[in-house]
Amino acid sequence: MNTTLIGDGHDRPARRTDKSRTTLAVVVATVAVAAAVVAVTRVDVEPDPTVPGDDWTAAYSDPTPTTTQEPHGPIHMSGWSVDAQSAYGREFAAFRSPAAGLMFDSGAYGVIDGGDVLISAVGLPNPRTYSLDSPKLVGLDEGDGEVRWSVSPGGIDSCASRPVLGEVVCLDSYADVPALVAIDIEDGSVRRIPLPDGWFPFGIESDGDSVYVLEGNPEDGESVLHGGPVNALADAWSLPVPAFAPWEGVDGTLIHIDDDLGLVTLGGDAQFFDTRTGSAIADLELISETSVVDTESGEEVLQLIDPYATELTVGDTHFSQSEDSVTATDTETGDITWTWPLPTTTDGFTGSGTIIEATSGVYFLNSESIVQLEPDGN
Repeated sequence: MNTTLIGDGHDRPARRTDKSRTTLAVVVATVAVAAAVVAVTRVDVEPDPTVPGDDWTAAYSDPTPTTTQEPHGPIHMSGWSVDAQSAYGREFAAFRSPAAGLMFDSGAYGVIDGGDVLISAVGLPNPRTYSLDSPKLVGLDEGDGEVRWSVSPGGIDSCASRPVLGEVVCLDSYADVPALVAIDIEDGSVRRIPLPDGWFPFGIESDGDSVYVLEGNPEDGESVLHGGPVNALADAWSLPVPAFAPWEGVDGTLIHIDDDLGLVTLGGDAQFFDTRTGSAIADLELISETSVVDTESGEEVLQLIDPYATELTVGDTHFSQSEDSVTATDTETGDITWTWPLPTTTDGFTGSGTIIEATSGVYFLNSESIVQLEPDGN
């Protein structure tokens, strides 16, 4: 098996410098703030020529409605919601995506879809260290949002975005013996599967049956991808990934899985592979941040999805966010189906968030709440 040893436990990249990790956290926090800025669209209105000056006050001083239809559609009544403080049992708690960084606060919102249960991370953001202190995973009932279980699985860093045979699988990269941490989606029971000596894992994903782990040291261009069963990953296939990246540049989704096609994005490089055998795949190219094309035919073969998007299209409905609301629009007619006012955060402002689709419906997620916008089939 092709693996790369990274020295003994005291020299592993697990002991990254505080400076590197703080830099990464600052970058992530900056991106998260930038992503929250909402564009304002100017409406073209002819100014009154009798009013001196061509300014905005004159143009908007006496707007005249041109239709009797409500401009934002009917107000939508959402389904259940759960707040982070109640789910965690402590003030200042915040929801986070289990698939993003948990050891160092990513500021990303998301859940893992377990069918009749949604799994979210919740913890205590520490603005002084840019970390997420004392993180827990919680299992939320898809029917009413009730917390089925809550568990503190230890120092997990990130989790695969899909359960593997009924378990959420996460990385504990910073333990003396790095391990996979598997959490049962039904009851939250936890088990640990130690990883081979010398591995420093820093990326994880799954396809529902197998788990894919990226380990090594990208600063030396010495990373290795492993794919196979959770309980026998050390004996599964491995693929060298020689891409170079500084630790502060290792963030976001690194492993992308679409059936039998896999992709590792690291340090600006793209490594394509067969998820069944681990064999490298040629004749494919990542031509943008999201589009993979066949270099021979020029056809797009894969579209990467942003798991933390503020807009989403499901069927014939497009969900989008404005400064103070989420709007559902019919993609065929362009008519506004409904508008849902964004919840007000504890600081008195409306907070933008992520819109996601799960088996059980469409959800709005931000730091303070998870809200079911529409159940499945509605």
